Amino acid sequence: MVFRDLDASIVQRHSDLSEIGNLQSALIDDRFVLYAQPIAGSKDVGAPRKYEVLTRMIDLDGTLVPPNRFLSAAERYNMMPSVDRWVVTQALRQLAEAENPLEINLTRFSINISGQSLTDPEFLPFLRRSVLASGLSPDALSFEITESSAVRSIESAGTFIQQMRELGCSVALDDFGTGYCSFSYLQDLPVDFIKIDGMFVRGLLDNTLSQAIVAGVSGVARVMGAATIAEYVEQDGVREHLASLGVDFVQGFGIGRPQPLSEVLESMDAPAALGLTDTFRITQTFVVAEVH
Repeated sequence: MVFRDLDASIVQRHSDLSEIGNLQSALIDDRFVLYAQPIAGSKDVGAPRKYEVLTRMIDLDGTLVPPNRFLSAAERYNMMPSVDRWVVTQALRQLAEAENPLEINLTRFSINISGQSLTDPEFLPFLRRSVLASGLSPDALSFEITESSAVRSIESAGTFIQQMRELGCSVALDDFGTGYCSFSYLQDLPVDFIKIDGMFVRGLLDNTLSQAIVAGVSGVARVMGAATIAEYVEQDGVREHLASLGVDFVQGFGIGRPQPLSEVLESMDAPAALGLTDTFRITQTFVVAEVH
């Protein structure tokens, strides 16, 4: 038997076809659950005040289905806008109904938006309405778009970034370095965060080229007024080296594994633990706190 590159594509297509029915029924039956993974300051050892909201599907037998199993099918069959709408609706509902609203508004929760939703003319108005109706402080919300989808739809991405920032939300450019990896288009994408892809973070300690790329991205982001987040951080040594290269935030199993969003919300620190003892300090912290 002779291996051909097309074989992998054929296998993936067959897998997506077999998964699409389960995905459709999961949307109808509400068989999804939200998780959250912490994002910490590269030099901060305190409790994280940033989280990325992640999605898991619940199979018919009750087991959790990882995103790589169903997102490929959703993208192939143009179902990502439906998945994104479910995630936005449920995430905002859970955040708004949490019993610790002060802590929620002092923390930033980041939600991923797919390339298909980015070019869907009905999605951005839906997202704006949802944020406004939630009653949440907009600066507690961040939305992530991938580098590749942003560059493929530069006009739609620019409109999305402008409108969400005008609303008071922040926007992150995810997976930076995996697509076009060009700094030129960043002039048209004034994002608040640039997430450095894990391909430059894994093996960082032994790879001088990766170190130079990370330092370069960090420097460009600083000039833009954006912060950097390094993904797939799994070792303390990597975290320390990223800090020395100017990276602001870190995310990965070495920082914290994803946990159900409901559990994260229940375990968040009370205002007293944050050192907020009077109204003035609460107001000041709300304005300046780094709160994905």
